[in-house]
This record gives sequence, structure tokens and C-alpha cells, in this order.
Amino acid sequence: MNYLSGTSRAVDTGDTYFTEISKENVSGRKLAVKFLKRDRILNLPVLDAKPLEARIEYARWIVDCPNCNSAEYAFEDKLFFCSQCLNSDIQGKARKVKMPKQKKQIEEILGKRPIKNRHWFPAETVEKLEKENVSHGLEVI
Repeated sequence: MNYLSGTSRAVDTGDTYFTEISKENVSGRKLAVKFLKRDRILNLPVLDAKPLEARIEYARWIVDCPNCNSAEYAFEDKLFFCSQCLNSDIQGKARKVKMPKQKKQIEEILGKRPIKNRHWFPAETVEKLEKENVSHGLEVI
């Protein structure tokens, strides 16, 4: 079995996704465990700047890297560290991440959709997501 984001919960964070795949007996298991060990990131200095905003793509909370245009899972500790560029533009400091206040509502609404349609951007309101569900004949919460 290979875990797919959105199958155990409506939307996965890095914490939930890597916890699931760390249970699997596959070659990526060690990598998953590595991503769950956030101690190094939690001990980094944090850039004092406007937080990056998380978004949802294919049932995954992600954060776009402003330096290299990569994206990483958003973790519940609300810190971002790009595994591609190592935040080299800010001397390897961690960046803060902003999650929406309506996180649970957004996840519940998107959970009514097929995984391929579970997307959300910070400019979208809960009301807009609900209207989209209604227009596509999906159950209203």
C-alpha cells in the first residue's frame, strides 16, 4: 500500500502524511521518519518577517518557497524550511507559516470533494468553497 494524501483525512499536513507513510514498509520509510524529526528545524533561528501562507493542493497543506519556487508540506509547528534550497536566501533560518483561522471548516468542505478537486488558496472564503460544492451537487455541511 502507498498512502495517498486525502485518503485517511480530508487534507494532510506534513505531520499527518509522513506519519502515515512512515508506517509503510517501503523504501521511502526512512525519508518519512526524517521529515517527522523536526527538532533541527525547531531549533533554527526564525526570520522575523511576514509569514508565508499555506494553501491546499490535491488534499495537501503546502507552502511555496519564495526563494526557489519549490513547495513543501506545511507542518503543524508552523515553520517552513525548504529541503531544496535550504532557505539559502535567508542564511538557513526558518520561516513562519500562517494557517487560516477557518482551517477545520475548509478541510471539512473540501473533504466532500474528490481528492483531485481538493484545492484552496488564501484568497478563497469558506462561503465560496461552500457555493462551489453546492454548484457541483456535493453535500452541504
